[in-house]
Amino acid sequence: MTTSQVLYVEDDPVNVMLMQGILELRPGCSLLVARSGADARRLVAQDRVDLLLCDLRLPDIGGDELLTQLRAAGLPDGVPALLVTAESEFVASQLARRHGFDGYWNKPLDLAATLRSLEHWLRGQ
Repeated sequence: MTTSQVLYVEDDPVNVMLMQGILELRPGCSLLVARSGADARRLVAQDRVDLLLCDLRLPDIGGDELLTQLRAAGLPDGVPALLVTAESEFVASQLARRHGFDGYWNKPLDLAATLRSLEHWLRGQ
């Protein structure tokens, strides 16, 4: 079985630790972390990514704008991308739809719902 690689673009170390803890509960999953848009572009160019999780507020670019750049840097169109944000569900859904994301997760993350969603997005990988 191939390990699924999840790229989490997030600059807050606490949120990164929480995501690491969540992904440890899902066997066959490894986490790549980018702390900025520049880091994310570099990782996408050099590593395989099976799922992109992107924070909305990053130090060098808005997460809502980053997806287009990551696709240009080599992230395949078939790789699902989720916006991860503390914005309201309404705002998150609007931003995700407008900027080409496949969906969104609201912070604070619900553990059970996040694990179910991971299964959904990584199915078949």
